[in-house]
Amino acid sequence: MKYHVITLGCPKNAVDSEGMHGLLQEQGHQAAEAPEGADVIIVNTCSFIARARDETVDVLQGLAQALRPEQRLIAAGCMAQSHPERLLAEVPALHATLGTQEWMRISEVVGSAPLIPLTPVTRSVPVILPVNVAKAEPATLGEYGDWRTTAIKRHVTGPSAYLKISDGCNLRCAFCSIPSFKGDMRSKPVGAILGEARELVAAGVQEIVLVAQHLTDYGRDLRLQDGLATLLHELAQVVPEDRWIRLMYAYPQSITRGVMAALATHPQLCRYLDMPLQHAHPATLRRMRRPPDTEKTKALLHELRLMVPDITLRTTFIVGFPGETREEYQALLAFLEEMRFDRAGFFRYSQEAGTPAALLPNQVSERVKERRFNEASALQQAIAQEQNRRWVGRSLRVLVEGQGTAEDGTPLVVGRSFRDAPEIDGLVWARGIATTGSFIDVKVTHATPYDLWGMPVTAPELVTA
Repeated sequence: MKYHVITLGCPKNAVDSEGMHGLLQEQGHQAAEAPEGADVIIVNTCSFIARARDETVDVLQGLAQALRPEQRLIAAGCMAQSHPERLLAEVPALHATLGTQEWMRISEVVGSAPLIPLTPVTRSVPVILPVNVAKAEPATLGEYGDWRTTAIKRHVTGPSAYLKISDGCNLRCAFCSIPSFKGDMRSKPVGAILGEARELVAAGVQEIVLVAQHLTDYGRDLRLQDGLATLLHELAQVVPEDRWIRLMYAYPQSITRGVMAALATHPQLCRYLDMPLQHAHPATLRRMRRPPDTEKTKALLHELRLMVPDITLRTTFIVGFPGETREEYQALLAFLEEMRFDRAGFFRYSQEAGTPAALLPNQVSERVKERRFNEASALQQAIAQEQNRRWVGRSLRVLVEGQGTAEDGTPLVVGRSFRDAPEIDGLVWARGIATTGSFIDVKVTHATPYDLWGMPVTAPELVTA
């Protein structure tokens, strides 16, 4: 049987999709390049905000309209966990839904008889209560195993791969609905992570990106002391020094000196840290149910830059959170000016049903959200260009992702430096031809707000044009 997997949402979903690929291939099924050529179409859904859920429904409805009588359509992942009733109501052509902790059932659900229609999987759907009054629990795993300890061969393409080290979150931020359907954080044991890392290295992966809802809380449920730092030191023993390990979604209140020391010590660890701060004014942060000590955050950022020279710092902020006054918003802009982040993304606040923030007074108008989003983005764009200019005249190691063509027709190498996370940050461009998945050195000659341009430094892998 042929299958096709479509992944929506974050990199954590991408890891689960790769796991489904691996399980189906072990069962003898074959991947199809497009939905049209598949017997089974699997959509790994996203439920982060209302816009993501609407996109999920649109994608499923589009696929359902083109579905042939013998094809099956399956919804897996976050929205299948959080809003299965809506999916089944708005996409009646669905044959099955699988929640976030049930994706390992995919082989059973796909089965081996493509012409027999399936019925939606019957399971207990948790009641989604506001996260301030409900302690969310993980979905029941039953007889289907546990993603944390089950050995599954990943289906990985390209030079980079995500490695999920935990799922769920112990935080209860006022704006976030994830704990209501993902539950509390559950860490994957160190041994299981090391085994998966070894497999990725053996498969030729050049960059392993560690992801979780709350990366720096890793190991708390396993009673590990300084869990993330411990894991990083262990990973450095199994991942060669000429590969990359990148950290995403590191919350600032849990970044320890042990983590900083690991970043400064091990050459495998990219000197890059993604830490979603969400705001800078203490009053806004209190309403968000986030740590409100902005001065402590500033001290942490200064210490990071001191302990880990040339570290690239990335963050995200929410504008237009309920009650955000002009004074609070201006404090955010001042914080951006002072801290000079290399990368920063902005979200317009989304009012999510079932979250405490949805019930807060003084909801900000869409017009004001849009204006603040545009103003903050423009300020950060100027800061990012200044930060990029610091690299002009210097050489960077670049992981080649493909080839492009310049306006004059000459070939271009397209890649990323340690400063650029896949699918999120900018690119490095250099004239020449190089093998995808190889590393080359590029001397930077020009900087834009997002990308760097340069000339290749002589390397055996590179053929200059």
